[in-house]
Amino acid sequence: MKHASSSTPGRSQAEDVRPTLATEDTYDELKRKFIANGSDSVIDGAQRREMVRRFEEIDRSIPLATTPTDGLLLAEMLMSTTADGDVVECGCFSGGSSAKLSIVAAALGRRLTVFDSFQGLHVVDEHDEQDLHVRRHVGWLEPWHSGKYRASLEVVRDNIASRGEIAVCEFVPGYVEDTLHAPELPERVALAFTDVDTPGAVRTCLTRIWPRIAPGGVYASHDVALLKSLQVPLSESVWRDELGEFPPILFGAGFGVCDSAPHMGYFVKGRDLPPEYLKSLTIDKRQVD
Repeated sequence: MKHASSSTPGRSQAEDVRPTLATEDTYDELKRKFIANGSDSVIDGAQRREMVRRFEEIDRSIPLATTPTDGLLLAEMLMSTTADGDVVECGCFSGGSSAKLSIVAAALGRRLTVFDSFQGLHVVDEHDEQDLHVRRHVGWLEPWHSGKYRASLEVVRDNIASRGEIAVCEFVPGYVEDTLHAPELPERVALAFTDVDTPGAVRTCLTRIWPRIAPGGVYASHDVALLKSLQVPLSESVWRDELGEFPPILFGAGFGVCDSAPHMGYFVKGRDLPPEYLKSLTIDKRQVD
């Protein structure tokens, strides 16, 4: 069967050819491309291969709420951004994602500041208590409860010390509504990664961190597949009244960046950014034989 557009009057056969997307966005395929991207990167292929080896050790040894692909996506963004500043993480669970970010930050000479209660989630009201998932064919998800995803600061430090680069890390204990202020929050942020689950915490992170994101920098969220949490970064009032900006593209809104990173989405800071720069932040940026 032909595509309907193939019979559109006045269009040549060449005009009807659609670009073929990568048939595989699985972890293994993206890992291959991630390493190959070292040919045009400040972090070469050998360094990237070692980075992947360390990431996979983290995946095997530390409990994570993120996927292996999430780690590669964040690493590629951080290695590819031209933005000044350091790295911020909000919501670290047991420190697996922090360990990965610390490895990349150390390779680039950046610092990583980790904000977490180290007491698990903080569910403040009924609105925050339960959410719906965009991609799952189920009703309301199991309710969040205060203390979920709890890991102590000592456990997180030990995990990063054993698998990551603890020397580049700083830790700010407490709930984000109490801690996301200067001087703990870096003046300029090249990449922020937030995984805080509840809509209230999502709002706090976005409104306080976004003004610190440097031009060309990335604000990544692991909460874009949760409907209530997704409504926050898509809210007109948040951008107009609290941030005073026109909202940028939210890549991955609702469905994630790919099937192996279904909760990951991100903004890039800056008006009229060249599409070539936006593409440069992705893993699938070049043809790999």
